Amino acid sequence: MTSPHHIARDLETVVGIPALPYQSDGSIDVRTSRRLATRLVDSGLSVLTANGNTGEFYALSPAERRTARDALLEAVGDHATIITGVGLDLHTATTEARAAAEAGVNGIMVHQPVLPYLSPSGWVDYVATVASAVPDLAVLPYVSSAKIGGAQVSELVRRCPNVVGLKYSVPDPVDFARTVRESEAALVWIAGLAENYAASAWQSGARAFTSGLVNVFPRLSLDLLDALRDANLPRVTQLQDAISEFEAMRAHNGSANNVSVVKEAMHQLGLCDRSVRPPSAVLSDAERAGISRMINEWGLTA
Repeated sequence: MTSPHHIARDLETVVGIPALPYQSDGSIDVRTSRRLATRLVDSGLSVLTANGNTGEFYALSPAERRTARDALLEAVGDHATIITGVGLDLHTATTEARAAAEAGVNGIMVHQPVLPYLSPSGWVDYVATVASAVPDLAVLPYVSSAKIGGAQVSELVRRCPNVVGLKYSVPDPVDFARTVRESEAALVWIAGLAENYAASAWQSGARAFTSGLVNVFPRLSLDLLDALRDANLPRVTQLQDAISEFEAMRAHNGSANNVSVVKEAMHQLGLCDRSVRPPSAVLSDAERAGISRMINEWGLTA
């Protein structure tokens, strides 16, 4: 098995979060899921995360999370680094982490606990328990609370050396910079709020960013990665401007339509059905028209 620290080097890229397609009866469309994963890898993606937020993690049953994970592994497991999301209650998270290790994933992304009473030290205990259950896997905590700072990250890595990366999704570049600066941990810092925050996070030490946009326009995300690596700031600005309206639509109203926007664009490109699960909802006719205009401006065709 590849060591966690070897996997860490592979993470310095665009971390794609595949959307999960459904059939007309609402079940997972496994065949299309495999086809979409192959499309991403053929487009140049080298790291994919099953059961991320763009994959509607919280709307899936345990069996469906296994199905989503295995579809990705079966389609591209030999050609990409495969991460899978785990979380919810501690028993579920550790059980699914062990099952993922047995299935052959390269790492796990630990969703931030959804309990409203988050304690910073409790967060360390939660992630450490999951990470300790799979000592041979790379572990990537998902941080979306400003309560988690450099001290907690350092303590976690001290306790669990297989924690080799961290997905940071607090929408505040200052908080991110402070967390990186105050942490003593050698990690791959991942900008977890995708392309819009990638440039500011890069300045503070990020060397990767997650993306749901890759489901629609993988080339643009990879071009942005190249521009960041080359410190080509005019090109970075140009690419971020090109997707600003699309990402703003995803972020609007507390990110209510985050997945719906991606799936609508995929639907219009003939990639999969637009359906999402509650509490998400499909877009209005006016919003669909806006997606059509953006797709045309990008020069994408079905």
